[in-house]
Order: sequence, then C-alpha cells, then structure tokens
Amino acid sequence: MKTKKLTARERRLSREPRLLSCESVGLDRAVYNEALRFLFDRPVPEKGGQEWYWHLYEPEFEATPLQWTHIQTVLFANAGVDLAPYNDDQVGMGLNHVMSNNAGDIPHMVNDPYVPLADAMRMMRVLPTLWSDCIGPRLDTVHRKIGSCSDRLYFVSYMWFDVWPTFWNAKHIPEWQDAMWGVFCEMLAMPWREAQISALHGIGHEGARLNRPKELQAHMDAFIRQVKNDDELKTYAQAAARGMVQ
Repeated sequence: MKTKKLTARERRLSREPRLLSCESVGLDRAVYNEALRFLFDRPVPEKGGQEWYWHLYEPEFEATPLQWTHIQTVLFANAGVDLAPYNDDQVGMGLNHVMSNNAGDIPHMVNDPYVPLADAMRMMRVLPTLWSDCIGPRLDTVHRKIGSCSDRLYFVSYMWFDVWPTFWNAKHIPEWQDAMWGVFCEMLAMPWREAQISALHGIGHEGARLNRPKELQAHMDAFIRQVKNDDELKTYAQAAARGMVQ
C-alpha cells in the first residue's frame, strides 16, 4: 500500500517537543488564560449541589473548534503547572467538562472537519502528559480499590476513555487508531497506578477498535508479567485484555 506523504506542516508538527506553548500552536494567550478561568476557577458546590456547568444560564465560552483543539493541546501539555493553583475538585470539575459531552461540546471540537488532522494528532501526542504531570501525581496519595471512589478527579481519571466521545467519533480513521494506541502504551509505562488503570479501562472498552489485536495482546501480556505485588491491578489488566471491564 502506498504511504501518503506528509506535508511540510505535518512533518514540523510531528517533530515538536512535548512542552508546547500558546505561541507554538498559534493560540492567543489571552484566550487560553480565559479558558483556564472558565474551566477551573470555579467554586466547589456544597454536598448534593450541582457543578457550575449544569446551571441553565451559565454563559458559554466562545471559541472555534480549532481554538478549542489548541486550548486542549496546551492544557494537556502544561497541566502540571497551569492547574497547580486549583484544588483537586476544581481540576476534576474542569476536566470533566473537557472529557464529557453531557453538558457541552468540548470533546467534539477536535473532530470538526475544519480542524486539520495534524493539529488533532498533536493534541493526542500530549494527552498522556495530563496524567504524567497532573492527574497521576495528584492521585498518588492513596492506594484505592479500582473503581471504588466517587471524588471528582478520580472519576475523571478512571472514566475518561469510557465516556470520552472524541476517539469514538474518529475510531475508523487509522491515524486516530495509532494515536489512541500510543496514548495507552505511554500511560501503561507510567509509574502512576491510576494512569495505568485509566489506560487499562480504555483498552477494555476500545481495544478492539485499535485494529492491532496481536500487538495489543503481546503488549498486555508484557504489562501483566511486570506487575508485582498488586494482584488487583494484574487481574484488572487481564480483564481489560479480554475487553471485560465496566
């Protein structure tokens, strides 16, 4: 099969470092800073109260699909620093709004036909950094039973690839399949248990759509072999390899 040649722009994007900035992706920093405030600078509701994005008259943040793609790219790449001022509940609320289409369309923005594939793939390449620099360290304080917690940030980490519609919308596109596989592999290699669990949960749901059954099985077998002193994680990985997670 003849391989499609990358354009000069696509080659440049593929060589870009992980530490991306607003300037490097062509995003107005004022727009990015306002997006951070919109997503994360929010009060945590009282017990039983609703998150801010469920409020009927909450003003929307106006941005184009390409701007939202760039906002997510910079956010994922710099979450460790840019989200440091916010507590776990604030981070959990904001990321929930990014990953879920229950109360908005943010996760659909990168699937817009006017967003170049190269920009979408750049966003995917830095997605694991959200776990390596932010979610993983924040959740590493307690050894949790898998799927047992309901706090906001844990929910985001555990459920991201279960409820995230972005890959589902593009699951038939080979570049997206490759990118999603790359995300899972990188997260499984992280020292953060919750990052590994998130990837395993995602593999359990999306593994069959990655279009690489032998490679997936071999990678999962290798991961399971290296798990030591954590029978729960090993059992969960075995279930994920069979597509049997909830």
